Amino acid sequence: MKFQETETTELKRKLTKDFIKEVVAFLNTRNGIIYVGVDNNGDVLGVSDVDKTMREIRDIIRDQILPTTEGLCEIESMEEGEKTIIVVKVNKGNKLYYIKKEGRSATGCFYRDGTTCPPMTEYEIERRWKFSLATEDLLKETRASYSPLSFRQLKIFYNEAGMTLNDDTFATNLGLFTKNGEYNKIAELLSDKNHVGFIYARYDGNDKSAFSETVDFGNQCVLTAVEKLMYRLEAENRGITEISATTRSTKTLIDIDCLREAVYNALAHNDWINGGVPSVYVYNNRIEVISYGGLPFGQTEENFFKGISKPRSESFIRILRDLDFAERTGHGIPQIIAKYGKRAFDIAESFILVTLSYNSEVISKLSKNEHLNEHLNEHLNEQPKISANDRENFVIQMIKNNPYTTYDDISVKLGVSIATVRRIFSSLKKKGIIIGSRENKHDKWTIKD
Repeated sequence: MKFQETETTELKRKLTKDFIKEVVAFLNTRNGIIYVGVDNNGDVLGVSDVDKTMREIRDIIRDQILPTTEGLCEIESMEEGEKTIIVVKVNKGNKLYYIKKEGRSATGCFYRDGTTCPPMTEYEIERRWKFSLATEDLLKETRASYSPLSFRQLKIFYNEAGMTLNDDTFATNLGLFTKNGEYNKIAELLSDKNHVGFIYARYDGNDKSAFSETVDFGNQCVLTAVEKLMYRLEAENRGITEISATTRSTKTLIDIDCLREAVYNALAHNDWINGGVPSVYVYNNRIEVISYGGLPFGQTEENFFKGISKPRSESFIRILRDLDFAERTGHGIPQIIAKYGKRAFDIAESFILVTLSYNSEVISKLSKNEHLNEHLNEHLNEQPKISANDRENFVIQMIKNNPYTTYDDISVKLGVSIATVRRIFSSLKKKGIIIGSRENKHDKWTIKD
């Protein structure tokens, strides 16, 4: 066999300190073969102690190169004439490989250029490092930091979605293990208990100067955390109802579908390894949803706004899609843009902030109703014991402000039973003070002149 150095072949007389540079260069550039026991002219010299040299090569590759090169290097011996040489086959990896003691620097990172192995520039190191992070499913390959893990809630979610998880195989099928067979970060996020946060914070006003309340919905399966958070946000999404002769429409402070998409996106695309925890901030005029990590490497703002997704973890996003916590059609971001515009998004290198402003008309009308309620409450507080006439006057005032007021509304305001409210209305009707009618399936009350 004729040996010659090429861009994919390296010849070495013996094992030297430069051997590790050759391996790193092939790992970072292309598949290659290193022959130990062959000089630069292609003459076969052989290796005197083959077993010892092969052990040293294994130790170098295993202990002196980061990240792990498991499965990328093969070491074998071959007879050439009457001599034995060592063949090291190196496959290109999808990460940035470097000499452990030198670190990710120009003295530790090399690439193959023809038959030489020059050091990388700082720019190239940074570019390849980011690319290697983007191509690696870090959630899947990062070991869970919490134990023990259990998945009762996850199984419930799958059952409700019409799918059953096999106790013996579900963790493997869902990608909840690292390559080493340990529970990974995805498993931790989905476990019944963990140390993962999901923050809700409320402020009295339009900035953070007047803090009101904070709740950490985390430390449990993140799917359960998000559901509980959404229940809270939906309950707080107050609205107004407008009724005409033919229609009944409801307007709310915020578009709940857009808010849900913003929260679900924060769950799906947050950098759970290196970033913070997703947070929802509620103000008097808006809601902000923040996730950390910015856009994944390789994602552009243009594609982001088009709804073209680039998940940080394919395994995690697949589970979220199974359970409808991530949409499959890419309409989530365009839906928010259609309602609130691109100005709703503040995209930085380390975070994505989504700001959903309240409907100004709803704020105005709710504010007027709150002023009315304060006036009525003051009236009630001044009279610990309300007479029958006062109750009737109270109901008349309520009807003047809202002809569609209900028995339930008045029952709550007066602190009396529905039966008592019915008697008050009956008395007012008998006296000819009010007239009831039915409009679009709702009672409407009119005060006679």
